[in-house]
Parts: sequence; C-alpha cells; structure tokens
Amino acid sequence: MAMNSSINALIMKSTRTTSMLLIASHFHPVTSFHSTFLSPVRSRSKRLYATLQPERLCSLAKDFIRHKNAAGRGDANLESVFDMCSPDVDLYGLKGDDVRPGFTSFFEKHQCLCHELIDEPTVVGPTTVQYTFTKSWVDDDGKEKIWNSVDPNKPRNKVERLGFDEEG
Repeated sequence: MAMNSSINALIMKSTRTTSMLLIASHFHPVTSFHSTFLSPVRSRSKRLYATLQPERLCSLAKDFIRHKNAAGRGDANLESVFDMCSPDVDLYGLKGDDVRPGFTSFFEKHQCLCHELIDEPTVVGPTTVQYTFTKSWVDDDGKEKIWNSVDPNKPRNKVERLGFDEEG
C-alpha cells in the first residue's frame, strides 16, 4: 500500500439541511461535490475518475486516520498526513501555503488528538469515502474533551469525506 497516496480534498461541512464537500484534484479537476445529509454524492464535474475499489478507498481512509492519530499521540509528525495530500488540497478549509502551518497549529492546540470511527467508512462516490467519528483531545486545563460527529442531543449529523485521485 502506497504511503504517499494523494488525497484530493478533505472537508465536510454539514448543517441540518445541506452539506458541501470541496474537492481539489491532483490530476483532473473536480470542482465540487454536494449532498444533502448523507445521500450519495453528485458531481458537477464533466469527468469523474475511474472507480477505485471500495476496499481500497476504505483502507486509504483508515490510513489517513491512523496517520492523524499517530501525530496526535506524538508517535509521529504530520508529514505522513501531508504526504497523502495533493498540492492543491482543501484540508478543513486550509489551502495552499496555509495547509501546513494551519493544520500543525490545530494539532498543537488539541493535545493528544485522536479520531475514532463510529462506523466503518462508506463509499459514496467513485473516488469518495465518508465516515462518522468521535474526536477526543486534552484541553489546556488537562481535561479530556470529546466531540461526536453524530449527536442527536445537539442535534448534529456530520461526516468526514475524503476524495482520492485515480491513483488513490
């Protein structure tokens, strides 16, 4: 399995009515994906990539989570995460020269950051996988904080989506 697979994008912003995933492609531009709640992805682009095998997409998503968690535990730095990103990635709204310092700063502010899957990743498009997750970290006062992407008490129903290029 290639450790430097390119992630074209990573961001899912959800509201109760509309969700938007912005994808920037490494090889062939995909302008954006839109979906409502957790419905299948529809594309505005004229060309989509050849479908990656669902097992490969899910494995790549788990690799991305594993790399983020290793950095959060302090077992590794964020280089393995950045290695998976294409040069024009949109990483949680960070783009271009803002990606490395912004993501690094986020990890510094969220000590012991860990993402755990609530459910297995689900393939929602030819090159797109999404998953629900729980995020935990230690705040400045040493208290553990937990944030669930799905929480009926808020109500919150968010997913994280990863878009991959045809190479994975």
